Amino acid sequence: MSSYGAFYSTNPKTHSTYGVPPEHPPISDSQTCPMSFAHNLMKSSLARCEHEYAPPKKSDVRSVCPALNTMANHGYIPRDGRNLTFFTIFYGLKACYGLSTPLAIVLTLGGYLLIGRLPICLPFNVPKRFAVRNPDGSTSQPGVLDLRLIDRHGGVEHDASLVHADCPSNLKYPNIEINHDWVENLVGDVLPEVRGYGRTNAACSAHIKDVKEDDASPPSLITPRLGIINHSRAPSSCSSETIVGDDDGDFDEGWRRYATKEYLNTLVSAADVGRMRARREREIAPKVMDPVHAEIARGEMAIILGVWERSVRIKDDGKVKKGIPLPYLLTWLGEERLPEGWKPDHVHGLWAVVKMSKAIKSTADAVVKARSY
Repeated sequence: MSSYGAFYSTNPKTHSTYGVPPEHPPISDSQTCPMSFAHNLMKSSLARCEHEYAPPKKSDVRSVCPALNTMANHGYIPRDGRNLTFFTIFYGLKACYGLSTPLAIVLTLGGYLLIGRLPICLPFNVPKRFAVRNPDGSTSQPGVLDLRLIDRHGGVEHDASLVHADCPSNLKYPNIEINHDWVENLVGDVLPEVRGYGRTNAACSAHIKDVKEDDASPPSLITPRLGIINHSRAPSSCSSETIVGDDDGDFDEGWRRYATKEYLNTLVSAADVGRMRARREREIAPKVMDPVHAEIARGEMAIILGVWERSVRIKDDGKVKKGIPLPYLLTWLGEERLPEGWKPDHVHGLWAVVKMSKAIKSTADAVVKARSY
């Protein structure tokens, strides 16, 4: 209930509502201090604004990790992406996504170790000789990272990203630009086939059926792709209301046509993600992902699947499908933002991620095996 609703509610108020002892005589709303109410209302509003989405500024630092970038864009870690410590990331993961303590520890500690850093901070006034030299030549305090440092190629960062190009062999850090064509391609990996996708984008995924001439898209739906957007440039024009708002027909470009309320019951399952992973790993051939980074790639998606998972009955066959809303995934990968008004409603644990990752791998392996025949 909003602060306005709570203030004007007809429900009886308890003594704890006003912070007085149980033996205090009953207090009516008319006897409460207006200034106290205004203070509480302001605190509530500030709490909501604290984690509102704000696109990165030109001076902010970002990575190729949508989970961390989203945390920065919503203020769960510093919005500039700098001065990150073990506990900054650890508590940010728990608050933003509702991760369990063991899972948040594994992710944070693993991230440090994979990029060759220890999560041990020293006072900021220690001599410069204690500073750590980074692969790009810069230096930083022990235990302190920024989002760019986390991008070190071959650490947490890996090839065959769903929405980022591979890091060139002569560079230590990848390009952080999001390929919005690739975001839209993910829609083609979802089964049952997403309504409207085959008509407008038949060539994006190998398993999508050929489109018949009489099923062509109306001209109003055939629009230019959005291509690549750089984090350091102007933010997307998509507002948080549009992402899960009503489809008014003015927002049909690229993947964003599928990021509306109309598609909230279109779910992306572990099997769908398995097809995404198999396709992307096939597309980087002859390069092959090593087992560690293949597991990292599956694990990062297994986490978000568990955070937003729900069930929907499929109309055509009556079967129940588990997964996350397609608009949630596309917005998270394409805009690096949380769904409008969403807050964690459960604790997501390590064992659940392991099981989800195995389910993703099972489908990915089956796709690879089927194509080998």
